Order: sequence, then C-alpha cells, then structure tokens
Amino acid sequence: MRWFCPFCWTELKDDVTKFCPKCKNDLTSFSNLSFEDKLLLSLKNPVSQNRRFVIECLGNLKSQKAVNILCKMLFEKRDLYELMEIANALFKINTRLSIECLHKFINFTTNKILKHYISNLLNKESKIKDENFK
Repeated sequence: MRWFCPFCWTELKDDVTKFCPKCKNDLTSFSNLSFEDKLLLSLKNPVSQNRRFVIECLGNLKSQKAVNILCKMLFEKRDLYELMEIANALFKINTRLSIECLHKFINFTTNKILKHYISNLLNKESKIKDENFK
C-alpha cells in the first residue's frame, strides 16, 4: 500500500511516519481537523478524479471557506470536467464572491463549452431571483 501526506501529498515510506519529510507537518494532527478542512486539503490531491469528488462535496456543503480556493483554481489550467465541477460548486455555494468569480471567469475564458455551461448556471440564478421577486 502507498501512503501520502494529507497536507502536501508527498509519498511516505510507511503509515507510521509521524512528520512529513517534505512539509514537516505533524501527520497525527490531521485527525483533529474538521471534515471541511480535510476536504480543503484534498483539493491538492494529484488525481483529478479525486479532486472533482472533493469539489462536488465542498459545493454540496456550501463551504464558504472554499470560495477563494475554488475561484483561484477556476483560473488555472485544468481539464474541462474539473473546471465544470468548480463552476458548479461555486454556483451551489452561492455567495456574492462565488457568483462574482463566475461572472469574471465568463469574461476571461475563451472555452466556448465552459462559457456556455457557466452562462446556463447564471441564467438559473437570474430566473430563481425573478421568481422570488414576483
């Protein structure tokens, strides 16, 4: 079995290592973190499929702690599916900052698929607001 540091994702020699040889974090302190904080650390996972699952969880939790990190990730070079999951999570979190990030990204990206996907999300938001306003 392979073991990794949950803080920096460096491969460890065994499961009894107390401190990460790279980042020097106390590995025993990981169990004291909240579930949300563990998910936030998992955004550094090197496997895209694992990150997408974590992003989905953070969106479902409406994690306000995740907004700045997800917004930064949205503007990085990533695969389309991960970017769509980030956009969806930011939409679900639905704070002023998360929605502003999506609007900024629409003006930034040249990816037509992603632009269309985010536009559809934001159109849903507008329709919901219009219905609640009536």
